[in-house]
Amino acid sequence: MDKKVWIALILSMVVIFFYPYLIKWYYPEQSAPAVSTQEASVDAGIPSAQQGVAAANGTISPKAALSAPVAEELTIVETPLYKAVFTNAGGAIKSLELKNYKQGQNDPVIVNVAQKVAAQNSFRSQFDVNGVIETPVFSSPKKSFNLTGADKAELVYTGVLSNGLAVEKKFVFSADAYFIQTEAAAFNKTATAVSVRSDIVISAPVSGKDDTGYHQGPIVKTSKELTRQDEDDRSLAGSSKLKWLGLEDKYFLAAIVPVTEAHFSWLTEVPSVGSSRATLQFPVNLAPSGASRVAFTTFLGPKEYDTLLGQKTGLEEAIEFGWFDWMAKPFLVVLNFFDRYLGNYGIAIIVLTVIIKVLFYPLTKKSLHSMRDMQKMQPQMAALKEKHKGDKERMNKELMELYKRHKINPVGGCLPMVLQIPVFIALYEVLYVAIELRHAPFFLWITDLSAKDPYYITPVLMGATMFLQQKMTPSAVDPAQQKIMMLMPVIFTFMFLNFPAGLVLYWLVNNVLSIGQQYFVYKTPAKA
Repeated sequence: MDKKVWIALILSMVVIFFYPYLIKWYYPEQSAPAVSTQEASVDAGIPSAQQGVAAANGTISPKAALSAPVAEELTIVETPLYKAVFTNAGGAIKSLELKNYKQGQNDPVIVNVAQKVAAQNSFRSQFDVNGVIETPVFSSPKKSFNLTGADKAELVYTGVLSNGLAVEKKFVFSADAYFIQTEAAAFNKTATAVSVRSDIVISAPVSGKDDTGYHQGPIVKTSKELTRQDEDDRSLAGSSKLKWLGLEDKYFLAAIVPVTEAHFSWLTEVPSVGSSRATLQFPVNLAPSGASRVAFTTFLGPKEYDTLLGQKTGLEEAIEFGWFDWMAKPFLVVLNFFDRYLGNYGIAIIVLTVIIKVLFYPLTKKSLHSMRDMQKMQPQMAALKEKHKGDKERMNKELMELYKRHKINPVGGCLPMVLQIPVFIALYEVLYVAIELRHAPFFLWITDLSAKDPYYITPVLMGATMFLQQKMTPSAVDPAQQKIMMLMPVIFTFMFLNFPAGLVLYWLVNNVLSIGQQYFVYKTPAKA
């Protein structure tokens, strides 16, 4: 076998084997973050909603209203997708349970995404009034919503600040969407001009990298770039055309998405290890009897690619596909498409593998013919090597002339293997980061395509098919090379033992199809 072929094969094996370890080295494992307790909870120091409304109507002074302790008032919103709890303190989301997602494969507990990327009363409204931060306590006229089908509902909070500015926060829920249309409004009912800064704040007990190497913490998308804040950067701020900002982990996202792409100020912070915060800021400057409204979309949910892509605001870029995202994204779209009609991501992977093999068939056919021709040329190659064994430069020149004369590409036999490397890495990223394949079952013992085969059956089958494929492949004359090639199935089997079952399934099906292609090509008479 030609030296270049060996180099290509060895490099391919190195990339396949060391890629997961390279990711873990590049993104070192982090210790479990502690939940930050810096954010104050709603307690006896909050003014009542009723007093706030009275202050807005002028029956009591606003400052007097701020001193009275009250109990927290909650509103429950339930849809087929989630169950959310809102608090009247700042109109914040207190918890949000995703009905379609469990904590683990065998864990029946529903994911409370508010504990992951939007804890501590996130999406709350607060105001900078003359240098003092105020969190308004709103009235909460509605205690619960239960939406089904195509239902929609509104939750409207009203309150007043210490300077007499009346504020309103409205949420519009849809039964079939994670996105919540939100509007923040302010009304100046006083006789003087009022200026405050309005903030929407998200907080979470995450930062840095998780134990699989993926980012968690602040993320900002402007019209120019996407920024994932490192744990070393304690604070980042900007004022630009903002598409969205929020907090993320590998599978979930909390985001504020302005309805119109306008200039906003924003601040993202990592105040301590295992804690992060994102704040959208905008000024409210009102003359007497003036009013202002700012509309945005609140998102707190899973990073489902099709769901995020449908917003057309770049939210899908929150899914961290890695170096081969240009290939991983189309793969996920195709897998989602087939799963929609086949109802099984394992079958979708098989169909995708078949498509890839069909697309690569012309190259594979040429490669197989090249390998067969190389085998036929072995006696002449051996004779040239023997003839010019003392002159390496002359030998290489004569070999190249021989290849050229017989129209043989010496590296053609390994091209399919090399070209599979981007496909392999792209599928690896999809299986590790796409929430659609998280806990996705196949058949029988494979209950999670994103985890390893618990009984190692598919890696062993993969190794067996690779061994059969090697037996069918035209071999070199050198016995030492033949032995090394026959060791490759064993090496690959051990490499794949801890890979995601979906990735092993891809390679297994790929091998079976390659065996069929080899049989067909070798049984077809070659042209004279």
